[in-house]
Amino acid sequence: MDTVLAAAPELADFVAEWRSAAPEVQLAAIRGALRRQGIAQPAPDDPARAGYEIQLFGLAALGRDEADAARTWMEAAARRCPFA
Repeated sequence: MDTVLAAAPELADFVAEWRSAAPEVQLAAIRGALRRQGIAQPAPDDPARAGYEIQLFGLAALGRDEADAARTWMEAAARRCPFA
């Protein structure tokens, strides 16, 4: 079964613009997008999900802290939009 997950156009645009930026610039861009339409929060007290969670453009990622979650989110976004 070959299924391709369609990425939101906003996600593809974001990846195209920021994928080659330095990590600290990506973090700033993600923070800006989060202020407009996403969720960023410390993960619940569940030890299996400890850390920081980012939900943006229909994609969620966890990390040890905000910077790690942003890096994980960007990597997942780039995989979702390989041609962006």
